[in-house]
Amino acid sequence: MPSWTVTAPVQERYLAAHGLRGFAGGYGSDGLEVWSFPVQIASGYRLEFLRGDGTRWEATDAPAAATVDPFGLTRLYAAPGLRVSERIEARDTLPGVRVRLRVEQAPPALRIRVHLVPSLNLMWPAGIGGQEFGWDDAAKGLLLQEPSGAFRALVASPQAGAHSVPNNDRRGSAFGQPLFLDLGPTPCGRARCATLALAAQSERDEDVHDTVAALLEAPEAPAAADAARYAQATRLRIATPDAQADRALRWAQVALEQAWSCNPRLGCGLVAGYGPSHGARRPQYAWYFGGDGLVTTRALIASGQFERAAAQLAFELRYQHPDNGMLWHELSQSAGFLQWVRDYPHMYAHVDIAFDFLSVTAEYARASGDDAFLRAHWPQLLAAWRYCRGLVDAGDGLPRVPAGKMSGNEQDALTDELTLSAAWVDAAQAMAAMADTQGEAALAAQARADAVRARAAIRTRYRDPAGQWISGFHRDGRPGERFSGADLAAIGSGAATPQEAAAIFAQLATPDVLTDWGLRSKPASAPDYDPEAYSRGSVWGLGSAGAAEAMWRAGRGAQAADLWQRLVPWAAQDAPGHMHEVQSGAAFVPQRESVPEQTWSSASFLSAAIGGLLGLEVDGARRRLAFAPQPPAGWDWLRVQGVRVGADGGTVDLAWRREAHRAVLELDNHGQAFDLTWRQAGRDDAPSKLERSIGPGRTRLVLPWSEE
Repeated sequence: MPSWTVTAPVQERYLAAHGLRGFAGGYGSDGLEVWSFPVQIASGYRLEFLRGDGTRWEATDAPAAATVDPFGLTRLYAAPGLRVSERIEARDTLPGVRVRLRVEQAPPALRIRVHLVPSLNLMWPAGIGGQEFGWDDAAKGLLLQEPSGAFRALVASPQAGAHSVPNNDRRGSAFGQPLFLDLGPTPCGRARCATLALAAQSERDEDVHDTVAALLEAPEAPAAADAARYAQATRLRIATPDAQADRALRWAQVALEQAWSCNPRLGCGLVAGYGPSHGARRPQYAWYFGGDGLVTTRALIASGQFERAAAQLAFELRYQHPDNGMLWHELSQSAGFLQWVRDYPHMYAHVDIAFDFLSVTAEYARASGDDAFLRAHWPQLLAAWRYCRGLVDAGDGLPRVPAGKMSGNEQDALTDELTLSAAWVDAAQAMAAMADTQGEAALAAQARADAVRARAAIRTRYRDPAGQWISGFHRDGRPGERFSGADLAAIGSGAATPQEAAAIFAQLATPDVLTDWGLRSKPASAPDYDPEAYSRGSVWGLGSAGAAEAMWRAGRGAQAADLWQRLVPWAAQDAPGHMHEVQSGAAFVPQRESVPEQTWSSASFLSAAIGGLLGLEVDGARRRLAFAPQPPAGWDWLRVQGVRVGADGGTVDLAWRREAHRAVLELDNHGQAFDLTWRQAGRDDAPSKLERSIGPGRTRLVLPWSEE
């Protein structure tokens, strides 16, 4: 498993330990939040070192390094005469977090003081009242509880000593004041050690004492289930001449698995990311978003994580609107304790999710060959299709956004969007492909006709007299902005001509849009450009990676590679191995609203590499693999291991290299025979293509290759 070590300023890097139920994360200067989803146990977790003479070291004054890996994080503290390591981890489905402290060098009688602010509260927007704390002598821990007894948390250690005591002065007994717990490390080999467990319960079959015991008794090695799921998540391995790009790609796979979260009332699904709560009891965005989940599902499909992709699609269908087939947008971890749909406006706010869901589901079925998934969920897929079609205007065949709803553009709500209309083209084509597999010929024909009509209508509605694409229209008829991400949607839908696409790509290469760290969401020359605004000039990882993939698919390999490589440093900027949501448009600095571990940034970076840089596409049902690499200049070799061709478990390894004026491809097929289509990009007048059936074992192929 990969690991990533950072040094000063460690306390200003976002660090986190991710489990399926437990989570700890934050900046060292602020202290960590500790969660057992959906319960926040505490915030402001930090350490202090107490000498025997009573003098103190703040841990934030002595950080030397921190290392993160898929299973947790380790912080090293060092000062004259002091060396302490702190391992924080969440294990499998246990609803809590464990801390192991190892004192390798210290003054005599050193104690470690744990500081934290108790919370015992549900994730936003739910809440618990009447909390109190006491000392549980048998457990040697601080017990947080509330009168109903339904929710409790326990912070305990076998090495616990002095601790906060309940304040019986009614005038000063407010819950939420900082607490402390002193630990006295005991001998462990040549060092001294202490172990701390933080656990919570929110269900009748949970007990914090049992969870604490399980955490304390667990071996130091990662849990077997965690090791297995991360091995599965990183089975696809990409190697290139750029070690930094390789590391970013591998960590993108880890980030996708770390986003898989299990809620005892809601089920398991992908969360949108992790970051500080900013006082709102939601470590942004550690709850479920339908659209974000679909972006990540595309990366799961591309990397052969078919089982995880199917589970996410099923999770999204689990909360499909029962009356109209709409797919949901936002689901808090605490929704199981609320009338979420009735009382809050977040669940069914976005109409675009249903369109994207059909496209991603068809992508999954094609890559995996899992026709059984379509059969099992066909009534729900038909309901989603009817919902999408019900939004289509009879006059022009393009969808409209109903009053009170929104589509992709949350900052500038429109009555119709080019991106939504392009998504309709994709959804209709997807439905046609899925209907073919289900033997519904009439439905397939109808869907294809809808796609053809919509593609033609896009040019009429969204192309202005000056030859520019319009992002959409306001409800009063005013046109939306020009030159936006919608321009790429026009290309993707097939509505833009090759000449128009070339003009868009050329503008994306100008300093007005292109920065050293990606593409601005609005040109710097625009009247309303603001480099610090969330969507009016900042640089998005999602948008930049999506643009790079579009460039690769259009055969603009050099431009695509140049843009994609500008995203590689994002993985080393803040949370090690993770990518921020959005950067300033003026400097490589996270925008003020940005989230340090944004799942879709990592997902789109990975998708662009697999589908664009490598040009890998799988048709699992027909056992076909397409490979069309477009490496950057100077890259003379690429290797990909663990490519799945269908869901039968067989994999293939590909090793590509350039030799003079030819390209060589060596394949090791560890499964059944499949059909390969290898396209080698080159000058427009000299592309190369090879089609061959590849049997088990090793195969060596050669194609002529001329540089672009």
